[in-house]
Amino acid sequence: LMSGDDFWLVMPDSQRPLRITPMQKLLGDASTGDVSTLSWAEDYAGTLVGEEPCPAERAAKTCLHLSLAATRKGLSYQRIELWLGAVKHEPLKAEFYVQSDKLAKKARFVFDTPGAPTQVAEMVLEDHLANQKATHVRYLSRTPKTVPENWLNPMFLARNPSLE
Repeated sequence: LMSGDDFWLVMPDSQRPLRITPMQKLLGDASTGDVSTLSWAEDYAGTLVGEEPCPAERAAKTCLHLSLAATRKGLSYQRIELWLGAVKHEPLKAEFYVQSDKLAKKARFVFDTPGAPTQVAEMVLEDHLANQKATHVRYLSRTPKTVPENWLNPMFLARNPSLE
């Protein structure tokens, strides 16, 4: 459960939900914040740096380089450097920087149809702070779901662990 900048995790057989931070890792090398809170349009203010050659795999094309600054401190990353295709504005690569301005992760994006992309099918995150490992975040479904208001309470979730 995510409520504002607070994350709550309900473990099987636990009596109380656990509060976790966006930078904590649950499985693999992607943090909770990587998976659940990268809402760039809402959480970051963007500035166009300029036009540049695209990353190596699309070197013949021109990309737009954006610099995104966090609009509040509770976000996983305080700055994101993002490269978009100049024509369709599809994301190609990103660099994620933490509060100390160290490069934490790099991302590249894999599309559903390489020749005529319509949506991102996978984001590959490379960890640059710890182990240089890559984590693949695959997007299997994009179906919006409305849930009852009482589900958004950590204690309700602890008492009702089998919600679908």
